[in-house]
Amino acid sequence: MIKLIWSAFAMSLCLLPLSVWSQTEAIDAFLGLETDAKSEEPLVKELKKFSPQNLHDQMEWNVQEKEVEVDTVPLKRQGYSLIPWGTQDPEDWLSIDKWLVERSLKDKLPDWKLRLRDDRQLEHVGKILQCRGKCGIYRGTMRASVEHQSGIIEGDEVKTEADSVAWIYLIDGTLVRVGPSTAMSFLEINWSKKEVFHLVRLHQGHIFWHPRDAKEHLVDLSPETDSFSLPVLVREANQAWFERELFQKQSDFARSEESSKLEDGAINAQIIKLNELKAKNNSAGPPVSKVMMVAPNGSLVGKLTSFDFFHYPGGKSYFKKRHASEGHELALHLRGYLATETAPITEESWFEIETNGRSHVKVQQVIGGLEIAELLTRRIKTFELAREFWIEKYTLPLVKALENPKDFAIKHGYTLWGDELNRRFDFLVEYTRRMETTNLKSMDNLLRKIEANGEIAQKEMGDEHYRNSINYYLKSLKNRYTNQRVQVREMNDLQYYIWILRHGTKQN
Repeated sequence: MIKLIWSAFAMSLCLLPLSVWSQTEAIDAFLGLETDAKSEEPLVKELKKFSPQNLHDQMEWNVQEKEVEVDTVPLKRQGYSLIPWGTQDPEDWLSIDKWLVERSLKDKLPDWKLRLRDDRQLEHVGKILQCRGKCGIYRGTMRASVEHQSGIIEGDEVKTEADSVAWIYLIDGTLVRVGPSTAMSFLEINWSKKEVFHLVRLHQGHIFWHPRDAKEHLVDLSPETDSFSLPVLVREANQAWFERELFQKQSDFARSEESSKLEDGAINAQIIKLNELKAKNNSAGPPVSKVMMVAPNGSLVGKLTSFDFFHYPGGKSYFKKRHASEGHELALHLRGYLATETAPITEESWFEIETNGRSHVKVQQVIGGLEIAELLTRRIKTFELAREFWIEKYTLPLVKALENPKDFAIKHGYTLWGDELNRRFDFLVEYTRRMETTNLKSMDNLLRKIEANGEIAQKEMGDEHYRNSINYYLKSLKNRYTNQRVQVREMNDLQYYIWILRHGTKQN
């Protein structure tokens, strides 16, 4: 017994450096702290850690071909070790019985390493573009506060606190606004040469889903509506950036004459830049975006369509089709074990889904909360411009690699789907309908127990979804031409950078 204790102690000392290294790597991966443009040289050096396929040809090693466990180049963001250090249980680690079972399975599957890596591969979904207030990501049981450029991978749940808003850039160019007191999970992202498919679940709250379109942005000099989330930390996308450019190019006389018109000129320059980048990125052919947005009592399947979606557990859901591109689709899948019909949505109107998920109707009298939520994302040109900058930086390199599935996997970390993506979608439609129908019944039982304990579960939409944002918007209209705003145009680059950091990440 003493020898066993000392053996375990010695083993723990040997594994300690690996454990520390693994935890550090895990934290970096969790927060998305990675260099976007990595040199290829470190990758070549790391390949030496893997068993080469011609290992049995080296006679000095005296290794038989059938005994070689071949491993290949890992996909991007995959670790070299297959041991889950962060969740490893010491008893399981030292269990001879478990080792014998695992060993027998590995002997039957020569490519077990490849299968295990593929099974554990979690693909990159997107990045946080902006967070105002308190936003967090749950990855399993771990939670971390997020900020600008924090990474999101498959399985992550994004949650905002009260009076907080998050804007998310998905890797295909889709923008997602996560409203206050909202929780949603990004379950899958699947690339094919024709489209990018997202499987997302809305647990509660409000989501604005806004895929990219190729249309030219119309000139509208009205102020932006989601001013609560401005400025963004993509500096060149902000209106203040264009105000500074105009101010620096003007003469002293022109500056004094255009004091009241400067903002209009900046807005016009901002839209011109947006359309220039759109035309440039359109030629590279960004992919078509498709989504299955799942809520307990209904699922929306959209293609090239923007929409709002509200849901609270135990209550009704509301959705509205907003903007659509040519070739768009939007359909509603209801609940019920035998409810296989889909309802195509053609009108840009608010619809209501019943609590039990068995029917939906058009809302005849739209309540104020729905109208205000729609207002907040009516004019968002700064976010549109930031999206075009990020499409050029993050998305187009993936589009260029679509013709080479091997590079697409190794350099970018994605599996390229073919026709089997359609079969995957059909399976998810059927699976989701059955699972969520069962979950609805379980949710009813849970809510009854909560109410029996004297707690009140929120089932209806309140003003918390727009209260802080609409107050900030109205306040910004009053302060549109104040001296504090005018001073931004006179800042140098360092002062402007500090101003962006201070106002773009302000906590409430």
